[in-house]
Amino acid sequence: MAVEIDGVTASLRWGYTSAATLGTWTLTKRDDGRWSLKAVVVLADTFRVSQRPLVFEAPHANGVWRWPVVELQMLDGSLTATVGAYEG
Repeated sequence: MAVEIDGVTASLRWGYTSAATLGTWTLTKRDDGRWSLKAVVVLADTFRVSQRPLVFEAPHANGVWRWPVVELQMLDGSLTATVGAYEG
């Protein structure tokens, strides 16, 4: 059974700096156990987005959820990515 989490704002972080600001996003746990991310890109720094390691951060009522970015593609204001295990 697939698990989905979604939100209206998130970011990609490279260390302590913002690499991209994201709008509407959906994180889906696939049947193979991996997580895939789809999001709208609001603003991105091309250099920072190309750096590693990147972390996907999504705010919630009590803090922030974090997943490491494993693979990333950005095209025409859309982002798709594979993320690793939840980091907290």
